[in-house]
Amino acid sequence: MKRILAKLSIWYWFTILLALVIAFIFSRLGIAQGRTLLNAVPWGIIVVLVTALLATSKKDALRLGAVFGFLVSYAYLWFDNRNIHSFTQIFILIPLIILPSLFGLLCGTALGYLGWRLRRLFVRMTR
Repeated sequence: MKRILAKLSIWYWFTILLALVIAFIFSRLGIAQGRTLLNAVPWGIIVVLVTALLATSKKDALRLGAVFGFLVSYAYLWFDNRNIHSFTQIFILIPLIILPSLFGLLCGTALGYLGWRLRRLFVRMTR
């Protein structure tokens, strides 16, 4: 496990940190409490921008999008939950929060692909 984490590029660490910060800001400031689209649209725009700017290959873009999509939704659901009173609730919530976060992973992957296509379009236009 230590070798895998050591091999991650700086862009993956930046994406992880960005996802955690954005999830924290959205959950604590109550920017879009109860309005899913007001959360999903800015997160989607950020995924497209991150992958268009940082990804160097299609595989990289898909991975960055998946990492961002999963982490932002997983962290948001943890930061937004303020009614945890015991360890039992934490153990129950772990699999329950992973399931909707997998949808975030799928959306992040799709938007990562879109970001990669946009990068290719702009690189082709500047040549």
